[in-house]
Amino acid sequence: MSFFLTRNDNLLSTMYLQNKRISLDDFVELAHRCGFSGIEVSHIITEAHVAGLSKQSRYVKSVHAPAPKRSHTGPRDAMRLISSTDEEERRWAVEQVKNSIRWAAGMGIPSICLHLGTVEGVAREEWVLEQRFLAGQRHTARYQHQLESVKQLRRERAPAYFNAARHSLEVLVMEAEKHGVRIGLESRRYPFEIPNLEEMHILLQEYDAATVGFWYDTGHCRVTANLGFDSEEAWLERVGDRIVGVHVHDVVGLRDHLLPGMGEIDFVAKAPHIPATAIITWEVDWYFAEEELQFYRRGMDAINA
Repeated sequence: MSFFLTRNDNLLSTMYLQNKRISLDDFVELAHRCGFSGIEVSHIITEAHVAGLSKQSRYVKSVHAPAPKRSHTGPRDAMRLISSTDEEERRWAVEQVKNSIRWAAGMGIPSICLHLGTVEGVAREEWVLEQRFLAGQRHTARYQHQLESVKQLRRERAPAYFNAARHSLEVLVMEAEKHGVRIGLESRRYPFEIPNLEEMHILLQEYDAATVGFWYDTGHCRVTANLGFDSEEAWLERVGDRIVGVHVHDVVGLRDHLLPGMGEIDFVAKAPHIPATAIITWEVDWYFAEEELQFYRRGMDAINA
């Protein structure tokens, strides 16, 4: 199997479009200059953005729900509320993702990436854990105590939110099957988000692989492993056979969305786990110069030469 970051069909996420005053058509041109075959439309993209998409629409090859974001949704966050225990909020979030499924189908895009919400009431304690990590306390007793406290608190609070997320997914799967679109559940950056590895395994067992799979986020799995949660290897060994797509970015400590080759991740070691059919998207931060993106893209090619 060839190294997955040197494939000709790697995409660039519109995450890199943030704070750039250019159209989606122009962003496609930027992606081509940097060696990408197309783009993934992420959840920062609105209906207004795609309304201006014309000649380059065929290069939109992946969708990160909820995209395109409806102009009237306001500040509510569908990616969080999809696991809400408030039924009105949860149903509203489901409708936003349904819109993404229908839009992807209309564009001929076979799969969408989906966040599945959060376990509320854990973020504060997880923030403390991260501060201790950043202070260099990773191998201290105080850190281990805080890590266990976060794990226990999440276990106690998770059932209601996981059940709500499960209910949302059930509805979304029916919509996806109707339109012939596959859902990829993304591994998340924060331990209080859904699904963790155990929850991912449960959800994948409930649905056919043709309808629901795993969207492997390299940076997220590395960050949570660095914090002391499930290892990158555990994710790939347990659910790697269900990979639909991959969000590629590098990590230093807890800092993610770095250019591949800039940080700690051994992407060559990950290659045997990545199916040839997987959607590969570079999801990197906006502040890197185009020249840097080109440099690191060529660097991945050189690794495989």
